Amino acid sequence: MSTRAAPVKLSPLHETARDLGAQFTEASGWRIPAVYATPDAEISAAKRGVALADETANGKLQVEGRVAEAVWKSPAVEIGAGFAVDAHRVYRLRGDCYFVSTSPGRDIAVRRTLIDRASDSFVTVTNLTHAWSEIRVLGPGAPALMSRVCGLDFAAAAFPDGVAKQTSVARTTQLVIRRDVADLPAFSVLGARSLAAYVWEILKEAGADLQIAPIGLRAIRALESL
Repeated sequence: MSTRAAPVKLSPLHETARDLGAQFTEASGWRIPAVYATPDAEISAAKRGVALADETANGKLQVEGRVAEAVWKSPAVEIGAGFAVDAHRVYRLRGDCYFVSTSPGRDIAVRRTLIDRASDSFVTVTNLTHAWSEIRVLGPGAPALMSRVCGLDFAAAAFPDGVAKQTSVARTTQLVIRRDVADLPAFSVLGARSLAAYVWEILKEAGADLQIAPIGLRAIRALESL
């Protein structure tokens, strides 16, 4: 008897990437934009101006509860600050709320681990991976672009690497995390899946004079290895 293959998971920006000429790869059940032009051209674009990447495949978890910090058995961190746990990142959004970012496909296993750790306390772990999109804005022009669509100060002194802030981007509610790549400033913009195409287009239009270009997974991985 034949076994039916699991459906491929698609980002809400899949059609946008396709229309931009993306070539796709599949990883952890997701179809991800691998390259638009060539990795070298995309790396050059990111270093020169600003690049947009669809990283919706990353795992996204929310941990809530009065004793949520005890799940990691780590010292309390300030609101907005982040810290690494194994291969994922944790950010404190409120006194009783944390956001967890994982690599694609790791969200289910990490959620299971967190639920096991929180079994004796009133802590809720919610998987937001399919409810939220994730767009990364990177390059020397990234702070300027983000300032055009959001009222926060995106200078490194005011918004350093590893910090998360809940805010309004283009009049939509988003979580913005600074996650620099090599020596390039970079911001991840996370929010409701239904708003992904709108936010992408707003960012693209706002960065038209900053030599904005899409960037795929291969170029990002190359930049991360520098």
